[in-house]
Amino acid sequence: MASKEGPTDRERFEDLCRKLNMDRETKDTAWASFQRQKEAFTLEGDSLHWLACALYIACRQALVETVGGDQSRGNSVSLTQILRNADLSLLQFFLKIDHWMDMVNMEPSFREKIDALQRKFQVANVIFKKYDVIFRDTFNPPVEVSKSTKGRKSRSRQCTPSELYKFGWTLYVYVKGHFPHVNGDLVNSHHLLLCCMDMFYANAVVHDRRDLLNSQFPLLPSEMKNSETFEPPEEPPCVMEHLCEKYNGIVREAKAVREHYWKPYMKELLEKRILKGEESDHMSDILEMPHFTSNSKSISQEYERFVLLEGDFDEHIFLGDDAHLHIGTPSKSSAQNTPFEARSRVARNLAQHFEKASALTPPTPLTGRTYLSEKGPHTTPVSTATLAVVRLRSLLAGCSNRPSANLQAIFRLCGEEFGDQIDTRLEELSQKFSESYCQPSGEGTVASASCLADDRLLLSTQLFYRLLDLILISERKRLQDSFKLSAQALLCKDDFNSSLFACCIEVMLFSYNSNLCFPWIIQVLDIQSYNFYKVIEVIIKEEPGLSRGVVKHLNQIEESILDSMAWKSGSQLFNALKAVEYNVPTYEDVKLWGTSEYITKHSPIYPRQERVLIFAIQ
Repeated sequence: MASKEGPTDRERFEDLCRKLNMDRETKDTAWASFQRQKEAFTLEGDSLHWLACALYIACRQALVETVGGDQSRGNSVSLTQILRNADLSLLQFFLKIDHWMDMVNMEPSFREKIDALQRKFQVANVIFKKYDVIFRDTFNPPVEVSKSTKGRKSRSRQCTPSELYKFGWTLYVYVKGHFPHVNGDLVNSHHLLLCCMDMFYANAVVHDRRDLLNSQFPLLPSEMKNSETFEPPEEPPCVMEHLCEKYNGIVREAKAVREHYWKPYMKELLEKRILKGEESDHMSDILEMPHFTSNSKSISQEYERFVLLEGDFDEHIFLGDDAHLHIGTPSKSSAQNTPFEARSRVARNLAQHFEKASALTPPTPLTGRTYLSEKGPHTTPVSTATLAVVRLRSLLAGCSNRPSANLQAIFRLCGEEFGDQIDTRLEELSQKFSESYCQPSGEGTVASASCLADDRLLLSTQLFYRLLDLILISERKRLQDSFKLSAQALLCKDDFNSSLFACCIEVMLFSYNSNLCFPWIIQVLDIQSYNFYKVIEVIIKEEPGLSRGVVKHLNQIEESILDSMAWKSGSQLFNALKAVEYNVPTYEDVKLWGTSEYITKHSPIYPRQERVLIFAIQ
């Protein structure tokens, strides 16, 4: 009878753990967690999928003793291994893990890791779609090798477009994984991809690899198209500017990523003998016969070790013929579709999935649509992200990271000490930001280049002084005779200056599509969410040049603060309420016009009341 009903949950779980070679302690922890939730909740769907969620959490929380006697978190079982053996797709996992964390009341730090993992997955999907397009435009399209050819050993055979396609993606995701602020950052991830493509193109041209290069590529030397003999250039060609122009890159940002991330790490891989080739700016010979086979195997092995160490999902899944099964996107079967075309379709399906998910944000009274411009047609995630950076830099063109002449005059009017106090405070906050921004996240990663943090701080400081200037100009027009007292009261408030600077950093991080999203900045700079909230509306009103996305992002932060963050224990909101003896506007006072309740209550029986601003900068 039992055989007809099929294996029990325990038997299926034991089989899953055997396939993963799971240690007993982690296995017992996961099973105990599953049993508790099964008794407390109704677990719909396949129980093995819920067990996979419990097992993943247990794996990431496991403490393993290292050779040196220290303890490291994680037992070297990757998420991809768990999902593959549990027959659970990534998209299904993200849906179920959210419910599971709610059921077990998971701590915020682990929730943040899952959020970062999902963000990384979204970025990887967008970047793979770009990789496929750029590769096919620059190189010959990859063609699946027949099984009979795959089994042959050919040490001296040159790499094919298909092998280059796989090697390029593996090398890229391996390098990207070692830079935490690139891994979940769409703009920097895109620029790192352009660095990889630029290096491969230079290698192919220098070694006359016409079999790899697309003859329709516009910058391909004419001799390679029309002549059998081709003399390679003395200097490897650089196509970075062309790639940036065609694929929505920012030349300045891409070159900075190449100089401070890509090149130094490539040299490090050569020094460690992980890669073999000539140590030069474009790493010549890494694609040639003596080295390519070794380089391809070495990078694949190193990336597999990295995935096991981090417990992360394997970005190789995008290269698989069955990628749609592991990711969880729909696939239309067609005999005419090649595996490479199927992978491109998976990327498109994922893009549509995330677009639909983001479109489900419910409208609220604080959405702030009056400040939003219309979204332009033919936008992509990369073009949107890079456009935000271009717009921010254009907004700050001509601005200085020092007070303007107008601000200096106001400082002289109010007292020179105010300018000095602001400079000192900005230096302290900048130091905190740099220390946290450049800090490695997790084992096996390297710190971000400090020069990148300096560039981010430069933009944030420029925006701070621009906004402070605009705010004080507006105050002068509004108050006129009493402006001096008002300006002194505003400039002496450390909470105001700190919150304004933090908001400028948040605008910068959002523009770069950074994975360091709110409330990271107020945690790093130790700023109250209530104080941060008070500057948001001021910034939106005084700076009309902010992009549509930035305004929407700030409005969403405003909502989250009002919804929960401002009401946490220790919030200064309670001090503000106490100061006014809790005499705050009621629901009737602030109800929006046009609602059914408002129309009923504001009939001739009820006097009409204006909506008031609950909180203001005090």
